[in-house]
Amino acid sequence: MFRGIAVGLVCLVLVSGALAVDRVSATQKGSLLVYPKVEVRWNAAGQLIQDTFLTLNNDYNAAVDIQLYFVSEICTNVDNVFTLTKNQPVYWSAATGEPLGVSPWTILGDPYPDPEGSGDLILRGYVLAWAVSHDPGTSGQEIRWNHLYGGATIVHYLAGTAWEYNAFAFQVVDPTVANGDQSGTPGILNLNGVEYEYGFQKLLLDFFASGSLAFSGDGRVVINDTDLTLLILTNDLRQETEGPRTTKAKFEIWNQNEVGFSGMEYCVTKWNESLLSSLGGHFLVQNLQTCKGRARISGVESTVCNFPPSVFSTDESLLGVAAKILVFVDGGVDVALTGSELAGSGTMAAQIRYDVPEPPPEKVAAPAGNLTPTKGAQVVR
Repeated sequence: MFRGIAVGLVCLVLVSGALAVDRVSATQKGSLLVYPKVEVRWNAAGQLIQDTFLTLNNDYNAAVDIQLYFVSEICTNVDNVFTLTKNQPVYWSAATGEPLGVSPWTILGDPYPDPEGSGDLILRGYVLAWAVSHDPGTSGQEIRWNHLYGGATIVHYLAGTAWEYNAFAFQVVDPTVANGDQSGTPGILNLNGVEYEYGFQKLLLDFFASGSLAFSGDGRVVINDTDLTLLILTNDLRQETEGPRTTKAKFEIWNQNEVGFSGMEYCVTKWNESLLSSLGGHFLVQNLQTCKGRARISGVESTVCNFPPSVFSTDESLLGVAAKILVFVDGGVDVALTGSELAGSGTMAAQIRYDVPEPPPEKVAAPAGNLTPTKGAQVVR
């Protein structure tokens, strides 16, 4: 009897292990990091009023090369490669690229007016970072290095406030690939649960209705809003690119009384940042009917987001972050910010493609025995 129970427990453990899901997380180390939101702001006079500081850490006793891609919402990108030494932590400002010495965010284009109408000039987008080989024969090819972690801190100098989030980390899960070895096909990162971990099928948004007074107290009136950023995980970063992906962000929303709402949806190409107050609908307290709400977000194919002949939407895995904006309006106006990465559920595959750098060409030796002179050459006998 006891032997039967023991065997049953072993089987249960084995089955549980087999059913474990290899899925992205913001609370682990990985070989690929995704920073969904980077934003730099200037006032109308061109003075820097907000910057994003990014961190990256190597939790291993050996050096590794890091491939960075800075990608803007206006569909420009630039890549940088640098070396993390053993156990090294680094950070840099998106505005300047210092002290690490990578490209400043302004290389992606000129600042443009904030679409939310703040009057600021902005540059914004996201960062992808993954481990690559620095061995001469495989330089620039993606490798297994599940020892990277980092995050971003967004500092608003004018408001005197800041918030931060953890980078999403994808581990290489192929058990046949050792640490430091090449993973999969060079230039193609398959986030499919076989090579790298899966992305999410749905994102989970925990929010307070825009315009609510949920945080008011002690004689202070506090009005809140939420800044939501969504990123399509699949990216084609090659020179001969197939272009950015488009999907429809579809929201399922519930209020505090368990009443469900649908109908909130909008098209996303590559990346989108929006205030819930601008999106309206059931994100507004007068429509949600309670201060507290939650939402599931899916990236789905929809004819609404098709723009023939070149743009056709697809089902997509999304990543995202959300920042709460708290405005204290009594006794002067003060602003506080807090935020985090979004949780997710389910699994969905995605893919990142990039150009692996070619090694410099060597001088080609002439075939042995080929002594035929070229035109204009003098043969000495």
